[in-house]
Amino acid sequence: NILFQIDHFYQELDNNAAYLYLVNDSQSIKETNHRGKIGCILHLEGAEALGNDDEILRILYKLGLRSIALTWNARNLLADGVGEGQQAGGLSVKGKELVRTLEGMNLLLDLAHLSEKGFFQVLENYNKPVMVSHANAASLCNHQRNLNDAQLSSLAENGGIVGVTQVNSFIKPGNCTIDYFIDHIVFISNLIGAEHVALGSDFDGSDGIILPGIEGYLDLPPLLRKRGFNENEVQLILRENALRVINQVLA
Repeated sequence: NILFQIDHFYQELDNNAAYLYLVNDSQSIKETNHRGKIGCILHLEGAEALGNDDEILRILYKLGLRSIALTWNARNLLADGVGEGQQAGGLSVKGKELVRTLEGMNLLLDLAHLSEKGFFQVLENYNKPVMVSHANAASLCNHQRNLNDAQLSSLAENGGIVGVTQVNSFIKPGNCTIDYFIDHIVFISNLIGAEHVALGSDFDGSDGIILPGIEGYLDLPPLLRKRGFNENEVQLILRENALRVINQVLA
């Protein structure tokens, strides 16, 4: 139930108000930084809750929704997810209408879990920068959720970002270490530029995560420098790229 989930989100904010701050526009991002808190964006992964009614999106926006992924892995009224495999189509007529609607709103569009055909259809018809919140390079690990080189290049042309994820099965088949995770950051940066790379953990989405928790991010700067990234590139990957897209869309 989407309303139950939104209520839970705001309960978490209230119960942890000393640490968390709601982000719903660029001004609230500045306020988050000023207060030294963690910014929280209300995101919908899989847009099944929208049904076939435009009014629901407007209501959810008023309730604080600022980010949306069209699918999870399966097919819905809007689009096919990667879980549909070789039979996956792209966006439905309703999905194309929603993409046009989203471009006129201050809502982040997340292409994670979307089929390859749907991915390219969005980028052909959407002019704001998008994000792929959690995925890796298919050239290094041929997982259905990872992005091939053509997808990554199109994402860069859009000005968007990919959040390199720490899910083991997205990094490497079998046993994996943090160095293999860094390999994906290096590969994608070499292909499309470090300005399109961010971090996408999926801490709550999988049991097999290469980092133990968010504290593991403290280990990343020296590892990135060791692999040849300069200080500006390190900051882009850790923070600035994501902030750029969020600010552009939520402004």
